[in-house]
Amino acid sequence: MSLATMGLLLILFHALIPSVYFVILSRRKLEEKGKLKDLPFISVIIPSYNEKDRINNKIKNVMESYPNDRMEILVVDSSEDGTYEKVMSGNYTNLILIRERQRRGKIVAVKEAMQRVKGEIIVMTDVDAIWNDPLESALRYLSGEIGGVTCVKTANRKDENSYRDFYNLIRVGESAVYSTPIFNGEMVAFKRGVVQPDEIPIVGADDSTIATLIALKGYRAIAIPTMRVVEDAPKKFLEYVSWKVRRGSHLVRHFTRNFVKVMRKGDPRFKVVFGLETYFHTVEPWLLVSGLILIGISNLYLLGVLFLLVALALLPKKTRSLLMAWAPNQIFLLISQLFALKGEVVVWRKEKK
Repeated sequence: MSLATMGLLLILFHALIPSVYFVILSRRKLEEKGKLKDLPFISVIIPSYNEKDRINNKIKNVMESYPNDRMEILVVDSSEDGTYEKVMSGNYTNLILIRERQRRGKIVAVKEAMQRVKGEIIVMTDVDAIWNDPLESALRYLSGEIGGVTCVKTANRKDENSYRDFYNLIRVGESAVYSTPIFNGEMVAFKRGVVQPDEIPIVGADDSTIATLIALKGYRAIAIPTMRVVEDAPKKFLEYVSWKVRRGSHLVRHFTRNFVKVMRKGDPRFKVVFGLETYFHTVEPWLLVSGLILIGISNLYLLGVLFLLVALALLPKKTRSLLMAWAPNQIFLLISQLFALKGEVVVWRKEKK
């Protein structure tokens, strides 16, 4: 077998498994739930760092999403830009403001707030995310075997949304199968008794760590298609790359850190989902790169033909969206794996948005 043939087979294999996975999950639908008759009392945790221009809009967004007499808001702030004073000036009656003397990372802030909550349900959210749907549309799912829920999300960047369209469908499809191992920090809600603060490790990908903890306890962790959120993404290219690589590295470490634990203790359905997502985040990108290298070494003409086919595929809208969702994120994942070798990073440089 020639190097070029081996390269082509690697690329085909690289494309085959995620394509089959996508087709299968695209046919899975979550069972719809009716509106809650009795709204639970909830605690909404908002960690903040240097968000003075966004914080009050975020608090307003949360307060408009759920009855104020049925919730408390806990803002955990470690800012140096006057965010704390901005919140204080709002005179909110149902808000608890916790001041951190130094920035210790989002997950530390969340764990501290969890020790003070009174709600039956704990909700986590990021300052730079706006909820487009009432929170009740997600909370109605929190009963029985479902222990945690998250949102689907879009961003204020067109290229990012090409990826998000596929990403959201996969998260919902995994939820319909059993559970998704990836939660979105823009909105995470879980039953207070399901996850305790001392059970959450101080790591990146805190949202997805919570999803996996929930699944390992025998509950389901699901993404709700009717809970839509818009997040701010960095506008400048280098800031966007930094943002993608940081997030990707957290997920790489999340999957490698929890893989053995899930394979030993997880529900059989969750093992399949978690195993495939581990493969997609670690092995999958290398198949593409290895295939292209083998073809380039053995047959530059064939490599040129492949790139020409990709260029032609960018012309129709459907294949353009597919390639924009697929190719750049393979590169980001490769860089993320290298970045993940640095170790766990829970306090990072804040990208400009």
